This record gives sequence, C-alpha cells and structure tokens, in this order.
Amino acid sequence: MCRFSKTRWALLYAVLLSVLFSSAVSAHRLGESYVFFSVTDTALSGRFEATLADIDKLIPLDTNGDGEITPDEFSLRADEVYAFFADRFTITSEGVTYPIVSDGFDFLAVPIGTFVKIGFTVPGLSPTPDFVEVNYAPLTGVSPAQLGYGIIENNSRTGVENNERYISVVFEPGESTKRMSLIGPSPWQIMKDFVVHGIWHIWLGFDHVLFLITLLLPAVLVLQAKVWQPVDNFRTAFINVLKIVSVFTISHTLTLSLSALGAVTLPVTLVEAIIALSIAVVALGNMFPIFHHRVLIIVFLFGLFHGFGFANVLEPLGVNPAAKIVGLAAFNIGVEIGQIAIVAVVFPLLFLLRRWSAYPFLALKLGSAGIILVACLWLIDRTSGVFWRLLQQFTAGG
Repeated sequence: MCRFSKTRWALLYAVLLSVLFSSAVSAHRLGESYVFFSVTDTALSGRFEATLADIDKLIPLDTNGDGEITPDEFSLRADEVYAFFADRFTITSEGVTYPIVSDGFDFLAVPIGTFVKIGFTVPGLSPTPDFVEVNYAPLTGVSPAQLGYGIIENNSRTGVENNERYISVVFEPGESTKRMSLIGPSPWQIMKDFVVHGIWHIWLGFDHVLFLITLLLPAVLVLQAKVWQPVDNFRTAFINVLKIVSVFTISHTLTLSLSALGAVTLPVTLVEAIIALSIAVVALGNMFPIFHHRVLIIVFLFGLFHGFGFANVLEPLGVNPAAKIVGLAAFNIGVEIGQIAIVAVVFPLLFLLRRWSAYPFLALKLGSAGIILVACLWLIDRTSGVFWRLLQQFTAGG
C-alpha cells in the first residue's frame, strides 16, 4: 500500500485550499462577458471582455488544432472578432445611435483562463449625456444562460476609479436595451434592476430550480407504512409545499444576507459542489425515504449553501456601498418572486398527477434517478478542475 508522508499530505491540503479560495476571489468568471466603460465630461470609451475559449466557440481561433489558443492566433482574426462584438452592441442618446471605433486589444490571464480585452471609443458623443441607452446581446451561442455585465470602470463625473466590483447593468439572454446612468443610479432604479436580476437568476439557475422541483415531487404524497400514497386534499399538499418553501427561503435568505454584507464567505467551488450534492441527496431521499421525517432539516441545511450560491451571483452585481441594503433586499425579493412562479407552475401539475398509479415510480424512482445522474455530472464538472490541478501539483511533488 502506498504511504504518504506528512509533507505530501500538507502539500495536498495546501493546494486544495489555494485552489478553492482562488475561485472565490477571482474577479472574472466563466460563462460571462463584460462591457467596461470609461466616462469623462467630454468622452465615452470602453472595452469588451470575454475568454478566448468562449470566443473560440463562436469564431474558431485555434488554427493549428492543438487545443491551445494563443494571442497570435487571436490576432489573425482580431478584426472579425471586433466586428462580431460591434454588431451586438450599440450606444444611443436622445434617439441618436453612435457608432463605435476599434481601439486595439490586449489580454488578461486569470486562473480560469485568458480574457481578451477589445477596446472601443464612441466618437461624437460630446459632451457626455446623463443617460445612454446600451444595447448588448450576451454570448448565448456559448451558453443559453450566459449573462453580459455593463460596468462603469472609471467616471470622472462621479469620482469612480478602477471599479470592477459594482455593475451598472446586466444583460440577460434575449435582452434588448438597458438605460445606463452616467451620473449614478437612483435607489428606485437600483431596486427595480435588482428585483429583475433576482428573478432571472432563479429562473436561469438550473441547479436551484432542480433542487426545488426535487423537493416538490413527494409533496403531493404521504408516506404510510413506508409506501407513498396520494394526499387526500389540496390543503394537505399545499401545507407541505408551504413548509418546504418557507424553510428554504429562511435558510437561503440568512446566508445570502450574511455573505452579501461580508460577514461570512465560502469558496465558490465548495459552495457549487455542495449545491450539486444537495440535489443528489434530496433525490436519493425520494427514492429511499429513510429521512423523510427530517426533510425540513435537510432543506434548511442545504438551503444555507444555496444562499451562498445566490450571494456569489449577487457579489459581482454589487452597487455603491451606500445602496447595498437596497440592492440586497431587492435581489432577494426577485429570487422569491421567481421561486413562487416556479412553484405556481409545477405544484398544481404534480397535484393533478398524484393519483396516477405510475406517479410514485416515474416521479420518485425513475425521475429521481435521472436527477441524481444530472447532479453527479454537475458535481464532477464543478470539482474536476480542482482535482485535476491537485493531481498535477501532487505529481509534480514527486
């Protein structure tokens, strides 16, 4: 049997921690593209940012087919990439659409990959107005759920410098135009925008949705002598759902608030892995209801990690610290609205199907087995990078 020295175990532990925490503090994230703006009294300029890997899925960059995209390979198609972004982006003020002009490109290497930074200027927009209409289509060809973020990095009119934390607008899939303030948003605008962000996040957060649906599957049944039976009436099923949704809401609101306010944080990789695990555990409980009587405890404990997951999305959507409470409250309201909408669609359908003789097998057995498979694939996907880097470090250590 292979024996590990204390030094090697220490190396393994240190690498694991470093990989996990590097994911938590990374300023750029996978599956996202960005538009950064710089504002003065007389000029508006900016840049697009996306990973070379994402761009390669839309415009092939790997000319030699070796699986590695180099800056030289990007340079060969830089004009085409710029035209691609320019076609997805417009700036409008008072009914006039202003063309953008290329301003070169550069690269930014971060732990998750290399981002390309494609600069642009907006000639003719002088003096700069208080508001502009920004149209940007996220790279949904890469992922149907990809978001685009508009960030005012520098603004001499409001004193903002080198900002990458506070996002002004979020472009959802299928989004058309967003109104962006160049003089700072109002609290009402912040509240409205963050409610929308919360709704979209829960709807596009397929892992949160699947967790919720997995919990709802047995809510229209009752366990009698270890056999699932349909509930007799709507009231019983509704109370079951109300308990589940209420506990889930309380738990994820608690950690969302603590994390968003900076009181408690966890590594992103760890949180995402446990969220995937939570789906598998609840689905397994549907198949073998050994802890059904403790399901609310399970929901509460895993709901805490889902709250950290919501916070990981809210964190880069941050607003000026003075408006953080408004943004947090509005985002959470949006999450709850989105959650209620999902329950309002799924629960009545499950209630109607509860007396179908095949429901326990198809929903709780076969359906939960499929859910476990999906959750395990997510778990592998979310941790494979960690263990691959661990293996590389471990092998390099001899």
